[in-house]
Amino acid sequence: MFKRPRLRATSPLVNASFALALLFVTSGCGEGPPAPAETGEEAPEPAPTAPLDEALSLPAVWNTSALDGPVASLGIAGKLGSTIAVGFEDGGLQLFNFDGDRITDKANLGVRDLGDGRYMLLAGAPVTLFPGIDQSGGLFAYIHGGDLPEPLPLDLETRNMGEAAGLCSAPPLVDSDGVLRLAFWTKVEPRKLISGRLVEVGEELVYLLDEPVTADKPISACVLEETGATVYSAPAQDVVMLERNGRRHTLTLDTSGNYERLKPSGPPETLTIREGMSVKLPDVPTAMTGTGDARGGGYTGGLVVVAGEIESGDHRAVLIDPSAITLLPLEVPGLASPN
Repeated sequence: MFKRPRLRATSPLVNASFALALLFVTSGCGEGPPAPAETGEEAPEPAPTAPLDEALSLPAVWNTSALDGPVASLGIAGKLGSTIAVGFEDGGLQLFNFDGDRITDKANLGVRDLGDGRYMLLAGAPVTLFPGIDQSGGLFAYIHGGDLPEPLPLDLETRNMGEAAGLCSAPPLVDSDGVLRLAFWTKVEPRKLISGRLVEVGEELVYLLDEPVTADKPISACVLEETGATVYSAPAQDVVMLERNGRRHTLTLDTSGNYERLKPSGPPETLTIREGMSVKLPDVPTAMTGTGDARGGGYTGGLVVVAGEIESGDHRAVLIDPSAITLLPLEVPGLASPN
């Protein structure tokens, strides 16, 4: 992996007006969920229930019903969003809540890859936005709100920079005017991470670019933090950062279906997922995502989601409780435990 501090914006990319799209969102919103509170507060959490020796074994606790085909990618919107986006191999896109229930039907939007999204007010309308790449390599924002039957695709018009091969995203920095931090790499230049942020300017979304990050090897996954981007190479397939009360826990999924937890120093640790009594896991997951702040579904320690084929022809998204990691008490060196 390679890491570089965040740099200043250098040039904008402007998409076509999204006023018409938001008009449809606003007309379909109804009462909708409450507007997001920007207080930074998180829901109260109970004391950890997992003993220390089980910290690297997480339980699979729920799954969706059978999906309409193989899954290629996943995205998640935590906090008030509490939404899972499922991208199918055939380009379909479908949204679920944290109870594993369908929010929308599968929509044929030509999606190839998804990043993590967020719930926000966009032009005054409460929406959930997921970034993604379509099958031609273009960068899109998929917007959903109210009672809309499917997300609305918004072309971010980045094809002049090359066909996008993968992406990662994160909420804006606290002092930023951005809507979403967004980075991607292209098939032509797989060692260069193009990063920036989406901002709302009038009736347009503008992508302000930072200086690119160059890696030693072709990029296969990335994570955006306050200090900049961290990139990963094969065999890493998906990298999830769970942030809880200022602590970050990084989990990886490789192309062979192995899970690991990365540590600030030292080698990574093997992570296992336990099947539930009625919850099966895919032998080789095709995608993974997660959040440390889940406001839906009763996941007080966050939520991890993997997808894949659990039996022949039976494709599902599986919901995993990471509390054994995220809710463990912070260990302070030299501080004796009370008797």
